[in-house]
Amino acid sequence: MALATYDYQSMSKLLRRVLTWWELPTDDLITGVVGPEKKGGWSAFWVGDGACPRRVKAPTLTQVADQAASAVAALYARTSPIAGAELQLAIYPWTYDGGPDGGPIFDIDGYPGSFTARDIQGSDRMVNGATLEDLVAAVEHMPEIPIGHSMFRWIRQIASLPVPEVSP
Repeated sequence: MALATYDYQSMSKLLRRVLTWWELPTDDLITGVVGPEKKGGWSAFWVGDGACPRRVKAPTLTQVADQAASAVAALYARTSPIAGAELQLAIYPWTYDGGPDGGPIFDIDGYPGSFTARDIQGSDRMVNGATLEDLVAAVEHMPEIPIGHSMFRWIRQIASLPVPEVSP
């Protein structure tokens, strides 16, 4: 019986180590796929190697992007820094059907109060806005843009994300 107890305790410690390792991010890229919820609001789910945060939901696009950044910052804060690690948000504000040739992918740059989104597929199309919602509205008002074929991409260095405070 003592041997069985020892084996169980050893296996339990090993399992805790393995699970702890699995719960840590192991890659330098994590992607959040962001889109509107059917019943209102926005959500983000994750694609990446190793651990990913839980799905996040919020009433607005800006809020879900902020929650996604906080969740990823908290996850990566639990391990040693991964050089060059990035959070990529793939934002699909509209029903996305991809279309036969795809559509513009707007790369977001800047910060709240001063965002710019440029088409990364070779055109000179660009929109500006104070919020992410402003960028979406600006693209919606561009008559030549097939919104069902368009999306946004926002890449941020994980090291630059604010790490949320942990309550005791």
